[in-house]
Amino acid sequence: MSTRRRVAQETRSIGQFKLSVVQFQPTDRPIEDRFSISTSLDERRLILGVYDGHGGAHTAEHVSKTLPQALLASPPSKHAEIFQDLDQTLLNNFREEHSFFRTIISKPPPTESARLLRSGCMALVLDLDSEARSIHYANAGDCRALAFDLADPLALQQTTDLNAKSTSEQERLQREHPGESQLVVGGRLFGKLMSTRGFGDGYYKLPRGLNGWQHRRYVDILSSFDLESGKVAMSAQYDSYFYGYRTPPYITATPDVGVFQFDEGKVLVAASDGLWDLASNEEIAIIVKAGIESGAESLASYVLDTVMESRNPGDDVTVLVFHYQ
Repeated sequence: MSTRRRVAQETRSIGQFKLSVVQFQPTDRPIEDRFSISTSLDERRLILGVYDGHGGAHTAEHVSKTLPQALLASPPSKHAEIFQDLDQTLLNNFREEHSFFRTIISKPPPTESARLLRSGCMALVLDLDSEARSIHYANAGDCRALAFDLADPLALQQTTDLNAKSTSEQERLQREHPGESQLVVGGRLFGKLMSTRGFGDGYYKLPRGLNGWQHRRYVDILSSFDLESGKVAMSAQYDSYFYGYRTPPYITATPDVGVFQFDEGKVLVAASDGLWDLASNEEIAIIVKAGIESGAESLASYVLDTVMESRNPGDDVTVLVFHYQ
């Protein structure tokens, strides 16, 4: 694998566990994925995160730094609430700093709160309790976690991918927005965005206002970042992006939550969709087992190198492998 595009690689021991991470960027633009590794003060809890950014890395960078610490301050039962609270804070900060009454007095430049809503990220967090040998997961998007036993690598447990292509997400959107047609077009929200869950992406969350005037003003503010990067401004394509924008929000940060038992002999693989687009769960499990048997120092790199022997990623890839030593 080209080391020029391997933008991050890490291997470390954490108590009785070993963790390896690798990131790969197939193009010359900066990688938009992020990952996080955080432990509680007593080292009983370990929180691992994979964040798949889009439209820039700002949201993924922010969430990867703030979400783990907020989760560590509360029990796993609070995961969903903390996801929602963090995203709502991003929205509230933007609306306060760019309120109509503030901007009619002066027209300040878009703030960092605007930048965090112009981009977005999906997030998968895994909260390991080393004494209970359990992993609570919270998944908002299509990063995926896969857990299996080395004695039977085809007995798999996984999180559910949640994006505009998912039948369950399409059904949820129809329930929450009854009577609205063409919510998902070509496997994308309004034909534009794969995300249906995650942080940021404020343009599909902010209120519409009377006759849509308020939303248009918000999109004008967010579009200033498009001009910085040389893109066609979203505001100039408003009717294309928001032809059916009636009852926001259309994207939610509410995660799907659950728990895996993680006894000795089990392995956890967490990755952004750049990996899962290339290989099946079963194939990844078999590759990981082969890597352990061959004594690979970094299982994450072993997985990616093996997959890339026959397939080339078309998207950012983040792979995290976690197992007992």
